[in-house]
Amino acid sequence: MLNKNDFVFILFIIPFSSQAADIITGQHSLDFHGYFRGGIGMSKDGTTQTKFQAPGTRASYRLGNEPETNLELQFNYNYKMSKDKTDKAYVQGVFMLDGFKRHGSSNDFTVSNLAQGYLSFNRFFNSDAKLWLGRRYYYRQTLHLSNHSWLNPGQGSMGGFGIEDVTAGIGKFNLAMFRYEDVVATDIIDSTGIDARWHGIEVGNNSKLTLWTGLTARHKQEALGYTDKTGYGIGAWLDQKSSNFKNTTAFIYQTGPAIKQGDFNPKPIREDIDGVLWNLDKATSFEISNSLTYEKLPDYSFQWIAMYRQEDHGTAGNSKFNWVSTGIRPIFYFSKHVNLAFEAGIDYIDDKINNRKGSLTKLTTALQFSADRGFYSRPVLRLFVTLADWSDALKGLVGNEPGNAPYATTTQGWSVGAQAEVWW
Repeated sequence: MLNKNDFVFILFIIPFSSQAADIITGQHSLDFHGYFRGGIGMSKDGTTQTKFQAPGTRASYRLGNEPETNLELQFNYNYKMSKDKTDKAYVQGVFMLDGFKRHGSSNDFTVSNLAQGYLSFNRFFNSDAKLWLGRRYYYRQTLHLSNHSWLNPGQGSMGGFGIEDVTAGIGKFNLAMFRYEDVVATDIIDSTGIDARWHGIEVGNNSKLTLWTGLTARHKQEALGYTDKTGYGIGAWLDQKSSNFKNTTAFIYQTGPAIKQGDFNPKPIREDIDGVLWNLDKATSFEISNSLTYEKLPDYSFQWIAMYRQEDHGTAGNSKFNWVSTGIRPIFYFSKHVNLAFEAGIDYIDDKINNRKGSLTKLTTALQFSADRGFYSRPVLRLFVTLADWSDALKGLVGNEPGNAPYATTTQGWSVGAQAEVWW
């Protein structure tokens, strides 16, 4: 739950958060940015709002299905290196605190984690090239509808450094290195990751291609009996954009320690994670996805996503987990500030490791009050009703969290509530 001071602060920032607050004095400037998502809700018998997510998957469809509070507060300090207007060089310092908490807990919500803290040295070489050092979010690639980050090497790392936007033929080149620390009991497992991207490659009208490769080394940990392991990743994605739509098609393949523990946990997989076994010498993952956002304003907009992911744990016997997902969210605009959103999503899993397969379907209707027309218009206040249904094989694995969520013994459930979301 939010404490009183956090609640008052959120009420204060929402009316003024449609754009960043800027303070400019000579060669110095300060920008204030942030993000807030939170609300109230309940499920059957007044219990904690349930999160409907298929077991073993990395994400779930978001609308009316986020029983949590998330707050990010970011300050950007910019210093121009010269008063000469022809000198474009400047240093930027980014500092962000964040907090995240699932509902169903009596503890107060706090904003105490250093999510980002880095320096960026920009245009020091009479070009667009940048050098940076510190902890940062690093060009996350995400399916917005489900908040599934299929490539996210920086968020949650101990820190890193890199160079970006170096002109390289028909595109630009980024190279970054990250350090990770994973803790088991009191023992620390160190890892190092390399991320290389050749981006901005024009392949046609309104289409740009990015090519990616990565290398991860999990270093030896004698106390736990872990030896040195390495893994690699390759991938590509095509971004297409016009006046009405934006589409991204992507694939990514990873081996061994290059496979991450989660969407927002970039630490390499281990041989044993909460009883789930992996053979890092043979483990692989493959994912292909498509995300389409279309807007025909002032009438309607929608986003549709589809994805397939396979994880092979590399262990003896049946060691594969398959996840297929597709969903759509259309929004119909009654006026500049009032609209109606629907979201339908289905996840299908074929879990050969645990010998189970089945599907989860989630449907949400939400009346929304937003700043303007547009799929990404924020701030937005939502009043929602969510219904979900899942296979018998998934009974006891869906609808049973967070808190005292009540659907552990059934195959269908519902929730109602209100949510606010804003970024600036």
